[in-house]
Amino acid sequence: MLTHFCERGNRLAVVVKAMGESSDSSTSLSVVKSVQNIWDKSEDRVAIIGLGFAGVVALWATANLVTAIDKLPVIPSALEFIGIVFSAWFTYRYLLFKPDREELFQSIKKSISDTLGQ
Repeated sequence: MLTHFCERGNRLAVVVKAMGESSDSSTSLSVVKSVQNIWDKSEDRVAIIGLGFAGVVALWATANLVTAIDKLPVIPSALEFIGIVFSAWFTYRYLLFKPDREELFQSIKKSISDTLGQ
């Protein structure tokens, strides 16, 4: 990263230029390229569009189902308790200790590579 400071009168101007490529942008670019490759290789694009539409409908239905469950008197409290317990377990199991974090990262990387077919 290259930084320049310039003073003009009573003002201070800072110019920062990034050098190199960050790993986050390269990851997002590889995901976009993978999706483009799948779109270009597919012979039945209508089916892919249909699957996308079905996904949007499923997301909408799930949101409405969650809203309906939230209106029930006891269920939201029970689900909130289950969520707190699961979050505590997940933190203890995967986030507190370094070997467990590395195991989690390896599992995530494997899942991503399996999903993208790499």
